[in-house]
Amino acid sequence: MFIAIRDLTYARGRFLLMGIVVSLVSFLVIMLSGLSAGLVKANISGLMALPATHIAFEYTDHPGYRNTMVERYMWEGWVGQAGVKRVEPMGHTVFNARSAADQPLEIALWGLMPDSIIEPMVTRGEQLGELENGVIISGGLADEGIEVGDMITLDRVLTELVVVGIMEEVRTIGHVPIIYAPLRKWQEATYGPPGGPPPGESLPDIVFDFVSVIMLQLEEGTAIEALDDQNETLTLDRLKFYSASTGYDAEVQSVQLIQWLLFVISAVVIGAFFSIWTIQRTNEIGLVKALGASNGYLVRDSLSQAFFLVGAGTLVGMGLAIWLGIAAEGSEMPFMLETSTLITAMAALMVAGMIGAGMSVNRITSIDPIIALGRVQ
Repeated sequence: MFIAIRDLTYARGRFLLMGIVVSLVSFLVIMLSGLSAGLVKANISGLMALPATHIAFEYTDHPGYRNTMVERYMWEGWVGQAGVKRVEPMGHTVFNARSAADQPLEIALWGLMPDSIIEPMVTRGEQLGELENGVIISGGLADEGIEVGDMITLDRVLTELVVVGIMEEVRTIGHVPIIYAPLRKWQEATYGPPGGPPPGESLPDIVFDFVSVIMLQLEEGTAIEALDDQNETLTLDRLKFYSASTGYDAEVQSVQLIQWLLFVISAVVIGAFFSIWTIQRTNEIGLVKALGASNGYLVRDSLSQAFFLVGAGTLVGMGLAIWLGIAAEGSEMPFMLETSTLITAMAALMVAGMIGAGMSVNRITSIDPIIALGRVQ
């Protein structure tokens, strides 16, 4: 690395400028990675918390939580089948609502069976079951000033819900905070008349024969396709039922496209820098070749120079991104940094940079030492 170190010292201004460019690209890549992870969590954190291996929807070509309706015979058809460990019908409806302080809210109401394993543990208040219209809210709604004992009224249907418990974790679906309610109350709000049944009357039994999806815990090797055909359902594994959330795929693909473009830009910029740098050093390289240096030695020397530049720039950019990311995680911005995200982004940027550098320094092998020396003379 003698020549590489000499160049870094002699042309430190140029390399410093290039290092700043690499640092900025690294910063953008890691910030976008954190934003991507944050958007994913803000979209499907409620689904990620489900203790499910699969979710069954009404059979359709385009499954989604807002356009599915499962009948009783469908979920009962899964019960007791080989490989099926647990079956829980679950309701999902997005409502506009208002708090007791007349604050407008958009919430996703999830209906749960009694003693459901889906029910989250609360840090304040109590679990579901004491009140017919009692609900558990996530930490996001609590941050907006809603407390235990407050009433939430669903617009249009006029169903009144009482907050009995608050969980610390923020759980959302489609960027909408989740409220957990008893299944019958969800069915009443979703399929019943506005305001509930008239005084002294009850809703017809058919109202309670419908849910949105079926949460399943299945063993490996379960005959899913056969059970789907039997029960007229469409069952998706975890990765696929995440994609059924509104906007999930579009968000992830958009951010990933920007990340890949940044990797390409990084390779092009670094490649262009070393290509120009190699052209400017043509005479010097020719002289070193005339003194006996091999192509392999010079290529390795230039690649080590590129590795140092890309590595140092990436580390600086990563440090800046982590510093700002820690601050962003405590704000309302959907941002989340994970070790795996950092390592993946850093490795991808290093590979892209070295590919660009490798393609440019290959020019060294075509420099003729006799021509270079002739130019010097």
